[in-house]
Amino acid sequence: MATRNRLGLAFCCVLILAVAGCQTSGSRRAAAPVEPSLSSSVGGEDRTIIEEPPARTVSYVDRHPLFSKPREYYENSTSNSTIVKAATATFVGVPVGFYSEVKQIFVGAPPPVVR
Repeated sequence: MATRNRLGLAFCCVLILAVAGCQTSGSRRAAAPVEPSLSSSVGGEDRTIIEEPPARTVSYVDRHPLFSKPREYYENSTSNSTIVKAATATFVGVPVGFYSEVKQIFVGAPPPVVR
């Protein structure tokens, strides 16, 4: 009987975590304001050329393998499917990140990698 209650509790916890990540509101907001089309600025002097993207700074996520390892596994996955990439990040990246985080706690942080 106690095993059944524990399984039910575990299922409810997983269900709550899964639902908490879902977006239930129907409204979608744009991430950036709408920009004018390229054809409208062809004749004007208002052309801006971006030579290279801005340099990436070290953030909180980069210092903790628990957060950075899943992202690395997602970005370095050879598949084109986002489902496979997400599964790789979840089922491989999270345990590796957890192990790396515990190792970092006991051994210390590795030197920062310059990208």
